[in-house]
Amino acid sequence: MPRPKGSPNKLTSEIKERLSQVIMDAMATIDIDSMTQNERLKLIQIGLQYVVPRLKHTEEIKEEFPTEFQIEIIDKTSDVDK
Repeated sequence: MPRPKGSPNKLTSEIKERLSQVIMDAMATIDIDSMTQNERLKLIQIGLQYVVPRLKHTEEIKEEFPTEFQIEIIDKTSDVDK
């Protein structure tokens, strides 16, 4: 029987929790003071991908109005006079 709609997936939440703990332990062992400036920048570059949400590609849609138009005058009074 499948899990009810909207209920959390136990396996996914357990995996996320364990991975979070492993990452926290690994981060605690990193000696940032002994890193070169390039290594620190690379660490920041990699870490930001997981911290800052990615921006979605947006496209500005400009509504274009016609630059030329034509007016046609229909003379209906000429039919009435006949």
